[in-house]
Amino acid sequence: MDQVNFQSLNMVRDELVATIEDSARNLEHFVSAQDDGKSLQACIEGITQIHGILRLIQLQGAELLSKELLATATEISPGNSGPKFEKRLEVVSATFFVLTRYLEYIQQTERKAPVLLVQQINELRKLRGESVYPESHFFSLNLANKPALPKVEKLAIAPAEFKSTVRRLRHMYQVGLLGLMRENQIKNCISMMRRSLIRLRRCTPDDKPLALLWWMANVALDVFVSHNMQLIETRKLLFGRIDRIIRQVEKGGDAALSSEPPKGLVKELVYLIALSAAETPDAKLIRSTYKVEKFPYTDQELSHERDRLSGPSAHTVSSLANVLQTELGNIKKTLESASQSSSQTIDDLEEFVGTLQKIAEILAIVGLVAASNILKEEIKRIEKWKDMKDGIDTEEMQEVANTMLYLESTVISLSNSSLSDEKLEQANKVAQREIIASGALAEAKRIVMAESEAGISLTKRALSSFADSNFDVGHIKNIAKTLGTVRGGMLMLKNERAANVLERCAAFVDEVLLDKDPPPALKEMLETFADAIISMEYYLNSATANLKMDESVLQVAEESLEALGYKV
Repeated sequence: MDQVNFQSLNMVRDELVATIEDSARNLEHFVSAQDDGKSLQACIEGITQIHGILRLIQLQGAELLSKELLATATEISPGNSGPKFEKRLEVVSATFFVLTRYLEYIQQTERKAPVLLVQQINELRKLRGESVYPESHFFSLNLANKPALPKVEKLAIAPAEFKSTVRRLRHMYQVGLLGLMRENQIKNCISMMRRSLIRLRRCTPDDKPLALLWWMANVALDVFVSHNMQLIETRKLLFGRIDRIIRQVEKGGDAALSSEPPKGLVKELVYLIALSAAETPDAKLIRSTYKVEKFPYTDQELSHERDRLSGPSAHTVSSLANVLQTELGNIKKTLESASQSSSQTIDDLEEFVGTLQKIAEILAIVGLVAASNILKEEIKRIEKWKDMKDGIDTEEMQEVANTMLYLESTVISLSNSSLSDEKLEQANKVAQREIIASGALAEAKRIVMAESEAGISLTKRALSSFADSNFDVGHIKNIAKTLGTVRGGMLMLKNERAANVLERCAAFVDEVLLDKDPPPALKEMLETFADAIISMEYYLNSATANLKMDESVLQVAEESLEALGYKV
């Protein structure tokens, strides 16, 4: 985040903010009367002035956003209608808001972060059918140097089998990528993608340019999951581009490995690795090679700031917090009066409930969603009070009063802390209530799933020990039995396809791995068999709350077994 030239910004700030507000109002007039061409033209003229001011003071990011805003607004015509037209008006209107919030952010933090605006810039570009900018658009990098690749043990693959091997590894990558795009079982998805890239690296000579891409993409995925980085659209697109490179190798064979990886793709991977601030040897090697200094912000901080740009302004939140404190104080007084009265009733219960509903809405606006939900549950309880002819139960009234005390103290503490994103998140976590529902059958199924996962983990460890011990069969003599037990669990859960995969896995162990005269290519076969076991692990980990699993993952296991001659 770069320092801001406040002298230049302060000179034009008032005029800039006024022009943004005028342009937004003119757009509102046009929206309410869409044949009003004068309001639209005034809006466009205002955006032109905004762009000129931002270009003059060289406010990077904001200047590009205003440029894209101008290009998009210019395409709006009076008399148009339809979903696309409405979407364009919606995004243009939102951009005025984001631009104002960004200027407020700059003044509050005394720094600029153009990367925060990439998402809104891309929203405008997509409306016009333009390609989107990568997250690293404002990141400068010299790609002249290349890191020395760490040594890995290569896989011996016959030329005739190269394309089929890449096809299988690409499918493994795609299975993980699909789950990543759907934001389902992200850690497991990344594990599948990394395994594919590691195998591709071992299939690629180090002097081939794409060896660098496989390695860097694997490092990027590693730091992504280890540092819990945000899965935003630009990052999904980044990992999707890796799949397209693998496809080129699948079609072109080993000759395609000599193609230079796209510079923009390498730059994006370096940016992601640098943003993670990971201290792994690979990440440090990449940062030092490309001479990337440590970023003055983290991915989590960027995520919070993006949310702030689309949320209410600091002034708005502060005002709402004051309203909340007043309303909660009045609620407490009403409850106190009711508890001290002989009838123990609230005079106007409907008005009392209406006030609580208003408070719940404000809590949600300022980001206290969980606190808002807690209050909504209390409202349901309070609404039943009108049926209590003998007065409100004292214990119930005390429980509601305790909730109000909790809400009041939360609002006061947040107000004193300027309602930072960290405090909002902390307050929401404290207020969360987990709801766990389970029956006897569901609990039994979960036990079966846990045992199955343990069995696959045990198999993985045994295979690893088998490989490390120069194929000492003592490490794997029991895994066929373990796989059989897991297969029984799958049959109990009526997952017959998974059970069939496990049956073939056990057969491979008995007939190949435990054979006294193992085949010459045992090492390579063991790698492929490990792919099948990893796929089964992913399959089990993909289970949802109602034990539905991602059946597509089993295809990777089936393909691996077929490559071994054990077709399911």
